[in-house]
Amino acid sequence: MHYLFFIIMLCLTSIASAATDESAKTFSHSPLATVNLIQTLLGLILVLGCIVLVAWLLKRSNRFHTTINGQLKVIAGLPLGTKERLILVQVGSEQVLLGVTSQQITLLNKLETPISTVQSDKKDFAEKLKDMVQKRGES
Repeated sequence: MHYLFFIIMLCLTSIASAATDESAKTFSHSPLATVNLIQTLLGLILVLGCIVLVAWLLKRSNRFHTTINGQLKVIAGLPLGTKERLILVQVGSEQVLLGVTSQQITLLNKLETPISTVQSDKKDFAEKLKDMVQKRGES
């Protein structure tokens, strides 16, 4: 909050000092020239595009909504279409398979034997990097 206030005050003081400096100067061209308008419009489009891209990436990633207090956890998800998904959810010690659409969520199956969430063949990033460095050193 303090940073936002500081930035606003800094902008206001720079605008005020620029206004006093500009009152003595005259422009050689209009500030509403076509080049300035196009440059401003392209900057606005770039910023809006970045916002849309980040929002889309956050929506596609499951990082931010995988666990809730350790009792509810999304184990796996499989997209079936643009708005349809199969999701395997751990609820306490029980696992359920859900069908999720834009209109509803349907319980498809309660798994009697839970699927193991630990995958022994899956390596973490450090192990993969170590293997790549060793392979590169050998060749």
